[in-house]
Amino acid sequence: MRAVLDRIKQRKEEFAQIPLIQFMQDQSIDPRQRLAWAPCLAPFAMNFKDFNRQVLYQEPASSKIQQLLNEHSQEDGRHWVWFLQDLKLLGFDQMFSYTDMLRFLWGEETRKTRRLCIDLFGMCAFEENPLMKLVVVEALEATGNVALYETAQVAKALKEITHQHHPYFSASHYAVESGHIQAEMTHSEIEEFLEQIELTEADQRKAFLLVDRVFAAFTESMDEMLTFAQTHSYDQVLVTRKYQREKVAA
Repeated sequence: MRAVLDRIKQRKEEFAQIPLIQFMQDQSIDPRQRLAWAPCLAPFAMNFKDFNRQVLYQEPASSKIQQLLNEHSQEDGRHWVWFLQDLKLLGFDQMFSYTDMLRFLWGEETRKTRRLCIDLFGMCAFEENPLMKLVVVEALEATGNVALYETAQVAKALKEITHQHHPYFSASHYAVESGHIQAEMTHSEIEEFLEQIELTEADQRKAFLLVDRVFAAFTESMDEMLTFAQTHSYDQVLVTRKYQREKVAA
């Protein structure tokens, strides 16, 4: 498993350089604009609840790995509540009608993020080996560790403006995302357990493919969100900036 963890570390370092991360790091941009992509995350944030509860969680646990997956899914499957709270705090409740929201969630703006969700379900829903699910979770946790560190910096700057705590995007969420599966073990115990897992050559090849697929799908989703943030104002997310410029010019 050491080789798989090294692969995840390599992909994580590459993921930390994607354009959306750099966009969030740009302090010349209003922090509200740096989170203008937040509604685009909805398909993932809400599907993640079902992914944890209906795909990762299995009782009775048939192995130590499945037990860890169960513990992880019970914790990670609750974070969608924080996401909804943040959408409300960011003012998106006032911008969308119900039909507008449905059109948006199944529109072109979120196509790659919906595809990410399909890919994650496809990788795990019919996977009988819990070890492969664990590999997917480890890759997922690595992407979350990178992204949530950056959103925590943005949320800190945003709090100076709004004086509000944003539970999903803030440091409190990042604090529970260790970069590894979440279970009733310390960080060092988790790492030791993972490193001691032995994989066959076939399992290692499959694990490498899963890791690469997770990071590729997340990168495409993040690129889609960046495009949205660059073309939509945080206070009028249903209107493109091009349309706003044309309206002013008229």
